[in-house]
Amino acid sequence: MHGIVDEKTDVFAFGVLLLEILTGRRAVDSSRQSIVIWGKPLLEKNNMKELVDPRLEGNYDQTEVKRAMLTSFLCINHLAKLRPSMNRVVELLKNEDGPVEWQQKGCGGKAVIVDGCDLQDYNRSNYLNDLNRHMQLVLE
Repeated sequence: MHGIVDEKTDVFAFGVLLLEILTGRRAVDSSRQSIVIWGKPLLEKNNMKELVDPRLEGNYDQTEVKRAMLTSFLCINHLAKLRPSMNRVVELLKNEDGPVEWQQKGCGGKAVIVDGCDLQDYNRSNYLNDLNRHMQLVLE
């Protein structure tokens, strides 16, 4: 989106891939809707039922799906500095820290996993504009 390619860019892409696996949807669907824009609110609410691919018909390990949801959520943070390293992503997915806990903290009335209250110059509109620009680049 910003012309900067680094590990955190790869982490974001991996988060999108996890979201594709969980949902059975493409990164950008036929109506040009981003899976991140669609899925992030469901991840924020920990809404497994609406997020997970309905073709699975509930036949999945809920603990592992929660682990993948949390990992994806952390990876698709719009602030690169708040995304985990790939080493941390591997640790999360390998279950090295025990059970998954969604530790949410309040930030201006919105639940987030980490303290992200320093988002002075980067708001939801900027984020959506960046995602739309990224989607246009992908579709070109």
